This record gives sequence, C-alpha cells and structure tokens, in this order.
Amino acid sequence: MPSFPRRAIPLPAAVLAGALLLAACSASASPPNPSSACNGADEQSAAGFYPDLEAMLPAHVGGQSLTSVRSGRYCSAQTLGSLTKVGVHELQFAGGALPDPGNKGAGMALVVYRASGMTLDELADAQANGAGNTQGAAGVTAQQTSIAGHAGIRIDVTVQSGPEMMFFWPTTLPGTFDAVTGIGASEAQIQASVKAFGAAPAGSPGVTSGP
Repeated sequence: MPSFPRRAIPLPAAVLAGALLLAACSASASPPNPSSACNGADEQSAAGFYPDLEAMLPAHVGGQSLTSVRSGRYCSAQTLGSLTKVGVHELQFAGGALPDPGNKGAGMALVVYRASGMTLDELADAQANGAGNTQGAAGVTAQQTSIAGHAGIRIDVTVQSGPEMMFFWPTTLPGTFDAVTGIGASEAQIQASVKAFGAAPAGSPGVTSGP
C-alpha cells in the first residue's frame, strides 16, 4: 500500500497504509480521549475518534468503498507546522483510503480538516511548507483553481517516487475544509474523489487569496 513522505502537517497516511496515521505517535494501551488534553502527544487518532467528522467523508467513490477510516487531531508544533504561527494549536481531521487496485504505489486519501478560526490559506500554506521540506521534494507549486465544482487551492509536489497532488476547499462550516490527496493518481481519479464529497451548497464560503 502507498505511504506519504513524513512532513508537517503529516497527511493521514494510515488512510492509505491501513495502519496508524503517519505522524510520529507512539501506541497507547487505551484509546485517546478527545475530550481531554493531548498531554504532550504529537498526534492522537483512532477509528471513531471524531464520528461527526468521519460522517462528513464520502462512503465510496464510484464503485470503490472508502477504507481505513480514522479520525484524530494534531497537537504539537512538530505535526502542525506553520499553523502554530497563526494561533492554531489543535487540528482535527478524519480521513479514509482509496488505494489504486492496479498500482500498489498509488492511491488517494479523502480528508476533512477542522480548527477553530483556521482559514483555507493557512491550511494550504502549512501543507505546502511541509511538502517543500520533505526529503526528495524537487518542487512545490500552489494555485487557486476549481475541481468538480469546488473552488479551492491545489498544491502539486514533485517527488522522486512520483507526482503528488493536494486539493483543499472550504465546506459550509467555519474552519472546516475538505481535501483530496493523490499519489500517482490521474486527473480523472482526482476529479471523481472531489465530486464524491458532493456539490458545494449555495452560499458556501469563498476562497481567499492563495499562497
């Protein structure tokens, strides 16, 4: 199964790897409690950690069901990256996997991110900065664009293992954003995954200036 390179913010690699999320967290004897503090953890995650966020994920894309659905939160400067500079000290997320059956090194992650007061630009900046600092990254480009009827920010990363693309766009809920990340995925696969989140309702938040 494909895995994402390590970075801040760590993308939910368990989404594609089908195990733990990519952040450097140690397994604990009991599941973390989302109502309590992070207690020094870089990241906490489990299936059902934030059921409301998991419910915002598409159940399937086309005929393929989303797998390895998990949710959790990033809690430290190591995993939040530049978000700490804009006052975001906890980033909640839910994600699921869409591996490519024909290519074990390719696949997509469908993710929902949430943080009080966070903007689309801030989330995209943190992801772009983390991607640029990833070992083997040869280039990072970001642009405002629209995919499957959703206006947002697209980030393309050139890495040795193959092309990686991230697309983020706002939901109708403040501080909440949908995202699709693909490794070795075609444009058609990306568009189908974005479309699976559903059409943006009228009056959804607009996109601010891109990174």
